[in-house]
Amino acid sequence: MSFEDQVFPSSGTAPAVTQSVFSWWGLLGTLLVFLIILLVSLWILRRLNRAAMRTMNAPWARVLDRQILSGQQSLYLVEIAGKLQVLGGSDHHLVKLSEINDPHIAAEILEEIATRPTERVEGWLQSARKLWPKQSRKKDTFSAELKRLLEEVEK
Repeated sequence: MSFEDQVFPSSGTAPAVTQSVFSWWGLLGTLLVFLIILLVSLWILRRLNRAAMRTMNAPWARVLDRQILSGQQSLYLVEIAGKLQVLGGSDHHLVKLSEINDPHIAAEILEEIATRPTERVEGWLQSARKLWPKQSRKKDTFSAELKRLLEEVEK
């Protein structure tokens, strides 16, 4: 028996055909939910990144900057016992690459870090944060810490 020869029960009514209706509100709602998820994800990643950078809480050693070279390789600018050092790191190794002894070069590097523009997303998030009242900040600001480092380098 072929498909055409089969008998189908008829209910006397034709099946309802549904048309898809495009809704701008549905599209905007979906886009809004996507943007909220994206912003929350970026916020969580930044918090996790900061937490990973703050695992060492020694007053004599601090990570000042990090530049990612590839997925698992990074360069770190650290202050260890008042001296600036450049370290190369991967998932399993950390190697001292250089020590910066020249105070002029150290001041130049620290100035570049302090005046580095923020990324667009971070800049937008910072301006959005200004809309809400700030909570009290327990730690020193970066500019105060930079001034302290520049004073140490000049001595």
